[in-house]
Amino acid sequence: MKAFINGLLKNLAHPGTIVGLLVAIAIPFLIYLAPNVGHKNIIKELDLNLPLPLFIIQFIAAAVLFISLSKDLRDYLQKYFHEWFKGCLPPKSISILMIAFTVVITIFAATQIEARHRVQSDESVFMSVAQNMYYNHESGTCNQGFFENGKLNCVATSNSFKTKGLAFLYLLGMPLMGNDLHWIFHMELLMLPLAILLMFLAVVAWTRQPLLAFFAALLTALQPTVLFQFRAMSVEPLYIFLSALSLFIFKWAYDRNTIKHWALLALVLAFFVQTRQETAFCLLAFIVFALPKLLDSKSAKAPTFFVLLSAFSVPALLTISYFQGFGFQGGEFEAHGHFLEDLQRNWAEMTKPLNSKGELENPFLTYFNYLFAAGAAYLLLRTIMGIKKKDFFYLKVLVFLLLYHIQTYIILENVSGDFSIQINQRYSLVMLPSMAFVGALPVAHLVKKLIDSMSGKDIKQNAATAFLVTLIAGLLFTAWTFHYKEDFNKNIMYNRNHLTIEEHEILGWLAEQPQKDRMFIYGRPWHFVGYGISSIHYDRARSMSSEELRNLIDRYQGEVYYIRGLDCWDSHTYHKKAVEHRIATTCDVFERDMDLEGIKNILITNNYWVQIAKFNGRKEFNPQNIIAVFDLEFVEAAQDDSLEAKPALRYSFNLNEKSAAASNWDYIVIANGDTLAHATYISGSIAGKISEDKLLSGYNQMEFVVQNRETGKVMADIQKFYFNKAKGAVPLTEIPVVQHKQAWGKLHIDKSIEDNAFKIGSKFYHNGFGIHASSETVFDIGKKFKAFKMGFGLDEESLCSDGVQLQVYADGRMIFDSGRFSYDKLKSAELDVKNVATLTIKTNSLEEKDCDHVDIVNPALIP
Repeated sequence: MKAFINGLLKNLAHPGTIVGLLVAIAIPFLIYLAPNVGHKNIIKELDLNLPLPLFIIQFIAAAVLFISLSKDLRDYLQKYFHEWFKGCLPPKSISILMIAFTVVITIFAATQIEARHRVQSDESVFMSVAQNMYYNHESGTCNQGFFENGKLNCVATSNSFKTKGLAFLYLLGMPLMGNDLHWIFHMELLMLPLAILLMFLAVVAWTRQPLLAFFAALLTALQPTVLFQFRAMSVEPLYIFLSALSLFIFKWAYDRNTIKHWALLALVLAFFVQTRQETAFCLLAFIVFALPKLLDSKSAKAPTFFVLLSAFSVPALLTISYFQGFGFQGGEFEAHGHFLEDLQRNWAEMTKPLNSKGELENPFLTYFNYLFAAGAAYLLLRTIMGIKKKDFFYLKVLVFLLLYHIQTYIILENVSGDFSIQINQRYSLVMLPSMAFVGALPVAHLVKKLIDSMSGKDIKQNAATAFLVTLIAGLLFTAWTFHYKEDFNKNIMYNRNHLTIEEHEILGWLAEQPQKDRMFIYGRPWHFVGYGISSIHYDRARSMSSEELRNLIDRYQGEVYYIRGLDCWDSHTYHKKAVEHRIATTCDVFERDMDLEGIKNILITNNYWVQIAKFNGRKEFNPQNIIAVFDLEFVEAAQDDSLEAKPALRYSFNLNEKSAAASNWDYIVIANGDTLAHATYISGSIAGKISEDKLLSGYNQMEFVVQNRETGKVMADIQKFYFNKAKGAVPLTEIPVVQHKQAWGKLHIDKSIEDNAFKIGSKFYHNGFGIHASSETVFDIGKKFKAFKMGFGLDEESLCSDGVQLQVYADGRMIFDSGRFSYDKLKSAELDVKNVATLTIKTNSLEEKDCDHVDIVNPALIP
């Protein structure tokens, strides 16, 4: 051992090796140092312009090396795999089983899991970077841009905080497949069988245990998280594919030990680093185990390997350097220092029992985690036993895994390693292949012992027995995953993620529209740019002049759309550990100033609305002036000679808009659904009256509408209510509540459950009860009234209700049943309560009680 170490040190001291190592170390050191000594702009420019040419050189070099070594690879596979399979299982049978299961799993993923985004924010960045690489040869995110005449004009570009290897692969496919990147879903699915088979080959190559390789690859492929990600556009599938490829080429280089093989491995590992920033930390495992071979002679192997690895890792190093210190995570929490906390929480998330419906709570299989724990104990035991026998195979496996998963520590150390946050669950793909390998250790050895115990003297019969036992074990694992087919169909991975579902619904709506060149104004325009669709931010649109906006609309032949999405809503829509920036005020101002024509509203995860509107340019008027002041007043007698001396409800309002646009408007006054006035909009004060005998007993609705007479578009719509106590009508809010109970919170009068004005169907109301279903409210009305009137609906302050039911009982007899209702316009009911002493209003939650905020609006008892 001493002689061996001395030999390594002597070869390490070779001048060429020393120079190579110094260069390899200097590259990441200087890159990381630069922003800290005032050269951040240099790193910024390099991060934008250097990755693409480096990727092209790297890709060409790897292709040339691979072609030159292709004959060697064939010989290598034929010679060594034949030897490795001997004494375990016949080579054809285990290979056939692996291929068969791979095909079945791939078909299952293709047919049972919808191809869709699952980490929209990240996936759209890769797509936008790919578009920018393709059109502008720049590696930044095209945040806003226009696709015109076969070009992409990026009007806002930023450095991408994501590594850029995946975007480069998209770029390679774009000349053939086009810039509508939906084809990437097929590319990622294709990587699934390739990754499974590569992992199988890599484990066989290193362990010479085909059974272990079979079960390790199978267990990896059968994890729901893995299958979901291979049906998305996430970078994690590329991570699994490249990790398997790196391990296989590492073994090839380790055995052949030539400069070409080590150069190829360096290029592959450098591209592996481009999957995730943390991946750079796993290189230590490869380097430590490669050193004995790299330094076994005074040659160019070591300097070539280290310089190539360092030089072609530069794109990822630039990203890490430029974004050091940026707070992408943490929110209300510290971004770092969560390793033990996340480890404990993630174990709970990954072993969570099924919900009450027998469905998976998370895309993890509980048995897999306990199998991993058993495998870890087994690996440790075999390591200890091996050391005693001076067999260090399992010790090497353990050390490699520990070094490899320094990256896992880096992930779990951060807030983003918390799997209770749905979108973070994809990070488990960094760990799952190793967990599958460790879990497969006891499984493979148990299966091997079972095969040995059933074996006899007949070689053919033994082969059949081995094949059958392996097949049955594989079928059991596969069947367990497949029996959750409905959970895969329901997209249990990220099915509660707001942004991902928002984008899915928007793209679904877009797919229904005729094929046209469109432009979108949106809070995250790079999402559209990634798909080859022009898009800009709200702020850029607001900064444009009215003429520029008209030109924009003309350029796209009227196909310009505004989308109010997640960023326009309040903080209740994101996790407290996330760093998010809501811009609700920006959206409100945009909607106030711009001429928008609503097209579609989509409820997202029962939390908020995505609103799609046709954009018609800037309003050429002040919306606040349309109806500036309005008032209702009941007068007992006329106060001037212009009105008859009778009690009446008098209304008045001011029309203050004087722009040319107002010449096409009419104003309309409506009382309880009947039109009182319809005239041309003229700037000034308008007044009118409704005589007392025309008023309804109870609540009366007055509506003031301004409408474009040519297009029919409503420019303003304001409603007010007046309660007419004539004939003894009484608001139900003035009747004492005899008894009340509700599932959550307390009864609110004239306010919603969250103490806001009632909001139903995007309109506001101010009188009534705020109730949380399920509830029961009892009133003593003493047989004094003939009718009961009310409006009702679900309040839009919380949108996560799955629907409720409202019932009204008169002395215990049900007189009204609303049936199931959800978020919609205000509903109404008028009921006969003649000779009724006790009036009871019940609300019933349905499957879930969350957000069942029921408003009883303008309830009145009529004598």
